[in-house]
Amino acid sequence: MIVFLVMLIFVRIYLWGRITEFLEKRQSALNEEFEIASQERKNAQELEQKAISEYEKMKTETEDLKTKLTQDAYLQQEKLVEEAKAEAKHRLEQVDKDIEYEITRANESIRQSIKEIAFAAAQKIVKHEIDQDKHEDMIDEIIKERDDLKHE
Repeated sequence: MIVFLVMLIFVRIYLWGRITEFLEKRQSALNEEFEIASQERKNAQELEQKAISEYEKMKTETEDLKTKLTQDAYLQQEKLVEEAKAEAKHRLEQVDKDIEYEITRANESIRQSIKEIAFAAAQKIVKHEIDQDKHEDMIDEIIKERDDLKHE
């Protein structure tokens, strides 16, 4: 027991200050590391929150962009459909005009054919009713009228 007390006194006088200093330094270093770890953990949590916030923002922007693109595509589709309808209407109107023109031309051709047939029939009828002298007199009269028109 005496040896223990002597040793205790010796440690107290010569080593206690060094041991206490060592333990205080060690405690201080551990506290600093704990503070650094706490700060890094806090920074990591802030970064995580920031990343989550940015992810949510990007997700919202992506959804907004998707919605906008979908609406734009729908509007473009409607525009194309309207343009196609307008083009079809224009073509139908043009076809109607072409048909009307062809009908008019065909009617005119029919009228002309009827006139030619009627004229040919009239010529045959008149030819049989007019004798040779009357025929020559009519030709002379037509030639004379033509010559008179030229001289005027």
